[in-house]
Amino acid sequence: MKEEFEKVYNGRNIEFFTIGNENIEVVISNLGAAIEQLRVKMPDGSWRDICLIYRWPTDRLAGTTYSGAVIGRVANRIAGGSFTLGGRTYALTKNDGNNTLHGGTEGFDRRFFDVVEGDGRLALTLTSKDGDQGFPGELNLRAEYSLQGASLTVRFFAKSSADTVWAPTLHPYFRLGDEDTVDQTYLQIYADAYTPMNGQIPTGEIRPVDGTPFDFRTPKRIGQDIADAALAETNGYDHNFVLNGSHAATAYNKSSGVTLDVYTDMPGLHFYSGNFLSGFTGTHDLRPREGFALEPQFFPNAVNTPAFARPILPKGVILSHFIRYEFAAAAKNPR
Repeated sequence: MKEEFEKVYNGRNIEFFTIGNENIEVVISNLGAAIEQLRVKMPDGSWRDICLIYRWPTDRLAGTTYSGAVIGRVANRIAGGSFTLGGRTYALTKNDGNNTLHGGTEGFDRRFFDVVEGDGRLALTLTSKDGDQGFPGELNLRAEYSLQGASLTVRFFAKSSADTVWAPTLHPYFRLGDEDTVDQTYLQIYADAYTPMNGQIPTGEIRPVDGTPFDFRTPKRIGQDIADAALAETNGYDHNFVLNGSHAATAYNKSSGVTLDVYTDMPGLHFYSGNFLSGFTGTHDLRPREGFALEPQFFPNAVNTPAFARPILPKGVILSHFIRYEFAAAAKNPR
């Protein structure tokens, strides 16, 4: 799958680990604890790649897509690159204009994890030092990948030496069909509301999706409303949805017969339609909207927004969150 001559990054070997069963196979690297390949078994016995695949993990880093990686310490944007906790203001590294995105300039997607294998699952651990990217407390993170049937679950566990903020996610890009873009893939998001933005930072309002292009309460093609003026600033979907419950979304593609269901215990789902995808996959340069991301998360800038649940990790307390992807493959999609 990968080329031998590019096996080192920042002086350390990039290693790959495979977990699989008769329904699903996942390749994970120690760089970013990232999903590098995800395949599901089709009814005819063939295997189908479900996620975008880069030639090498360093290609995804160059493309700044975060593809497949574990995100931290805090997913999405923190406005102004700062937050206040316990009466103290912390200044973070900024990598998105004046904002901090997905953990800062050296987020977890660029870190090497230590790998522990056992009992049909893969566990990866990382220690983020006190002050890393400006965040307080030494954070010990564990990400566990496990399979059951045709589902993949990642569970995150974290503990800190001081009160801090922690809001993880996983960032694979899905491509369920053979089309050049994801526009023909149907998507349903189980959310009655979304968080409108001002310059990609939520305003703090929670607004009903009814009557807007953000209404995915019933399945519709990703491309159906993508040219709406409300999406012009982000060139497509790049928005957070307020989930009704643990079942976050369902996506399916009629041409392939593949269905994906996403579950989580986190309050939001960020849907990104891949508007600015870039990077070399080994066969071609990625095109806009060639893949889409469904990122369970806490709301963007929640650490600075009183109306949102703040992702606080108290000193010495172990917190956990999960994301589960369930796949179904049919010769012809029954929906």
